[in-house]
Amino acid sequence: MHCINTTTSQSDHLVQILPPKEEGFGRLSFYLLASLLAVFVYFYGLGSDHLATNGDELVYAQITRATAQSGHLLPLQSPIARLQNTKPPLLFWQGIISTQGAKNWSLANLRYPNVVYTLLTALMLFSLGKKLSGTWESAFLAFLIYLSFFGIYRYGRCFLTSGPEIFWCFLPFFVLLYWPQLFNYWNIIPVFGSIIGLGLLYKSFALVAPVSLGLAWWYLHTREYQFSVWLKRDTGKILLLVLIALGVFSLWFVFDPYPQAVFNNFIVKENLGKFDAGAGNYLLNFFWGNSSIWRNVIAYPFNAGLLAPATIALVILGYLSFRQKNLSNSDKLLWIWVITVFVFFSFPNQRDERYLLLGMPALALLLALHWNRIPRWIMAITLLAVAVITLGLGGLSLILQHDLALETWSFYHYSIGYWFLLALTVGLMLAGLLKPHLTASLACPGTILLYLCYALFLAPFDGPLGRFDQVAQEAVLDKKIWVPTNFNAREESYRFLLPEAKALIPYDYNENITISEMQAKVPRFIISLPLTNTSGENLQGAHILGRRLNLIDRFNAKETRAILSGKIAKYLFHQDLLIER
Repeated sequence: MHCINTTTSQSDHLVQILPPKEEGFGRLSFYLLASLLAVFVYFYGLGSDHLATNGDELVYAQITRATAQSGHLLPLQSPIARLQNTKPPLLFWQGIISTQGAKNWSLANLRYPNVVYTLLTALMLFSLGKKLSGTWESAFLAFLIYLSFFGIYRYGRCFLTSGPEIFWCFLPFFVLLYWPQLFNYWNIIPVFGSIIGLGLLYKSFALVAPVSLGLAWWYLHTREYQFSVWLKRDTGKILLLVLIALGVFSLWFVFDPYPQAVFNNFIVKENLGKFDAGAGNYLLNFFWGNSSIWRNVIAYPFNAGLLAPATIALVILGYLSFRQKNLSNSDKLLWIWVITVFVFFSFPNQRDERYLLLGMPALALLLALHWNRIPRWIMAITLLAVAVITLGLGGLSLILQHDLALETWSFYHYSIGYWFLLALTVGLMLAGLLKPHLTASLACPGTILLYLCYALFLAPFDGPLGRFDQVAQEAVLDKKIWVPTNFNAREESYRFLLPEAKALIPYDYNENITISEMQAKVPRFIISLPLTNTSGENLQGAHILGRRLNLIDRFNAKETRAILSGKIAKYLFHQDLLIER
């Protein structure tokens, strides 16, 4: 298929439109239904305590609640001293608004604005897919691929900054791809600067660097790498953009009553601290260790999740096309942004896959534009993985039902609808493996169905078994409860479970702590025990006010080895006992 250049100006030639191909009504209807399913899945189960996320979410929630209860938007408040002023305010203000000043305090209310941001980014990709390819199929694919990425599913739903920061930082690139004539206009620069400034207020002033570098490279590309022309016409635009973006971000310092504390904690400690190698050697850490460059090398495929094989294939195809000099201009621009994000976040001593989420919209769009070039056997890996993981969820469900039947819990059985969904997902994946014309079409819908299967697997943990009952709620009314914590504010999760408690006081938890040890220290507490642990029965000098089923999703090295050796239930399924002395 040959690209058709439909533009006339120097910058307009950057967007090349592929001639539309025949698209059947049935095929487009399938993609439309899959897209509607994706939207439903992203909103489904937002109130779950076991959402695919990481522990930092509770830290963010804790700061939001404390700030709302202070009655002032600034300074930001945190019960944990080391977390004072370590994040910009916009996310927390968003949480204050979505929970009506923490009066309607729930995980779902905290999370849904970030889902909206994620879906808006997916809609941008939908528009670009149609613009760049001329086909609705590529538009739907861009939408579905982006929402199928595990990194986006994980961080695009929870109360973290990734959804908003990705949207605001990608928005200027979207505008220039969709309306390439704007490359030549100065009037768009203040708008871009303000947009980027909002992204900085969600995450960090440091994001102005990769965004401005990426845009500078785009402008250089439009000048066909004529540096003198670029310096004369475009460097002023980039400098103005950076100044406006930083000016918007600096409003935090203007309105915060303690700007010096913000500077010390956020600028110096939180951001510049990421370049500090500590007692180690920067160069050694660059090539070796948990935060080495190799973590960034695998970051894009890791964020892609089950679409990692297709992502790796895309990188190889892109490289071959570049070598053969048949890479389209729109592809070059997208790869520029992907590479810029990778290079910039390789310099800090602290590297993490989440930092590279900024590049995932561009990767999703590139995948959509070249979906039919990915070999079928690579797509088949995704389908096979979906089928295997789905079967694994079914096995875990049977183990849980078995263990609950043996203990003091009531019998629990997953619904027929749940088992039907598991069977449907596996069946569709087998159909895709057996029917070559279905393989590529089912990769994204299968991945999204797997996310729904996982959400439904959590039903007993998010339902009545996973909550303290009304008797327990009444028993802790206006009382102090000691709850287990860890370094990332796990105690905050119990505030959603016991909203009527007077105070939740954290204590350091370890797997060897016993009920008798806690009895000797505090009058009322929650202790987490394996589901098969019966030490809560026949208590002396204490009684159980309530209990809940819990799913453990973070493990140390010892626990991970034990799980791999077959001790799944002991470390995966726990019970929280609410005990009063």
